[in-house]
Amino acid sequence: MSQPDKRALLAEGLALGEEDAALHARLTGAGVSAAAAKYEVDRLAKDPMVAMLRRQAARMAKQDWLFANQRRLALEADGGFALDMLNQPDPDHFYRHYYEANRPAKIAGLIDHWPALARWSLDHFARVAGDSIVEAQVERERDPDYELAKDDHRRLVRFAELIDWLRKDEASNDIYLTAYNSGTNAAALAPLWDDMVPIDLLDGTRTHDGFFWLGPRGTLTPWHHDLTNNLLVQVVGRKRVRMAPPWAFARMKNSRHCFSDWGNEALPAGEGDAAMPPVLETVIGPGEAIFLPVGWWHQVEALDLSASVSFTSFRRPNAHVEDYVSYGVI
Repeated sequence: MSQPDKRALLAEGLALGEEDAALHARLTGAGVSAAAAKYEVDRLAKDPMVAMLRRQAARMAKQDWLFANQRRLALEADGGFALDMLNQPDPDHFYRHYYEANRPAKIAGLIDHWPALARWSLDHFARVAGDSIVEAQVERERDPDYELAKDDHRRLVRFAELIDWLRKDEASNDIYLTAYNSGTNAAALAPLWDDMVPIDLLDGTRTHDGFFWLGPRGTLTPWHHDLTNNLLVQVVGRKRVRMAPPWAFARMKNSRHCFSDWGNEALPAGEGDAAMPPVLETVIGPGEAIFLPVGWWHQVEALDLSASVSFTSFRRPNAHVEDYVSYGVI
């Protein structure tokens, strides 16, 4: 019978902020003799790395307390934990009460002036850009980590061929033209930008900074958080958007980069509990948008053939990537 790794057991307990008695119980519970456990715990007092780990655990406990305060405030708010619905919001009001407050909102009336609302269809796409070669994400259904391994799923296809496939109106998560493909597709889909007009909430000097999304019903973007603030604008079809706040971090099962181990699970809307995160849920249709603040977890599902545009070109720097240092660690 193999001996338990006492150092690993102690490190795990120290990271959780356990005191000596709990560490002793952890060791004996794993099969270490009481005498050996006492020896291992007693010698921790002389280890400077243990002191630092205990200090870090205390810092994490304080962060958990701060998150708990944010949770209490959110649940005690007028109307409880809910998603605000805005109609043609004044930019100053939006930035003060939503962007700067890191608070999501569903928004109507932003793109009523867009020709795209009347023009965009598969026929229109084929007519203005059908001969173009575009990049899409393909064969996603064979890979449970298709979002993490996006580079492995990039393929060049003729836009008209993709459009013909979409005409079948089959539910699928296998092919999706996403924001990640926008670098390749900017020139190929340039005619579509003639169907858009600057949005008041955004930086009007950057009119072509959007990211185009096109896919069938059934496409799923799994639970994750972005490293920027985002405005997702729906033009064709509907999308269901589920969101969870940053203060639910401990319940979001974040073990890899910005992705949650909840994956594509349809977490129920509500305040959550000790195991389940609090979730806001809404459906956005043509002409509607959702503001997704940086750090908010979200999952997006297309309920119909869907064409959307997302924007990060706000009137603020929106620079949150430079000091993100946990790539490859979490």
